[in-house]
Amino acid sequence: MDALQLGVFAALLQVAGYAFYGSKILRRDIRPNAASWLMFAYGTSLLLVVEWDRDASFALLALPAACALSSIVVAFHALRKAEAWWPEHVIERTSFGLDILLTIAYVSAWLFLINGLIAETQKDWADIFILLFVNIATFTSFYPLLRQVYHHPYTEHATPWTIWTLAYVALGVATIIEGGIATELLIYPVTNIALHGWIAARTARWRYQHGVSIA
Repeated sequence: MDALQLGVFAALLQVAGYAFYGSKILRRDIRPNAASWLMFAYGTSLLLVVEWDRDASFALLALPAACALSSIVVAFHALRKAEAWWPEHVIERTSFGLDILLTIAYVSAWLFLINGLIAETQKDWADIFILLFVNIATFTSFYPLLRQVYHHPYTEHATPWTIWTLAYVALGVATIIEGGIATELLIYPVTNIALHGWIAARTARWRYQHGVSIA
């Protein structure tokens, strides 16, 4: 498979994962973390814009586009159903605050870049700075959900997170085919493979130990 086919396949896997996730939400088998999903919604949407502005190919944009649109729907549902979306734990509140600051930082840098306020010789460094901050923000946005799954693994389901992990593996391979292994664009799929994979493993292990179906 070439990069385009892998990118489209990754996007289709992403959509399939969201379809499964949505069905489990409606059956109340999953309790999505409102704070994390809110951060996913605006974070992935901004990432999509930044990568598009950097002339990323359709192969590399298809998955983030599918993720951005789908996460907005999940975030809307989670916020509408949540009694309180603001994190109660102090570290989660700190994580949310850091995520906002990181988002402001990379959006500001991106705006400076597209408006010509950064010297031509510094543009490559600015691009790396922006993508680095975007991917650090991935960790801050995941933190409330990671903490929830660590303490209450029954609130999530292994199957969609496994599907999403495979989607990011496909995106990672597509990224390597297009830009080689020494590219900052590879940080995004690798980071998400680790985070999605951990949630999949944690929830699958709990379900196996308690005799609960992972399907």
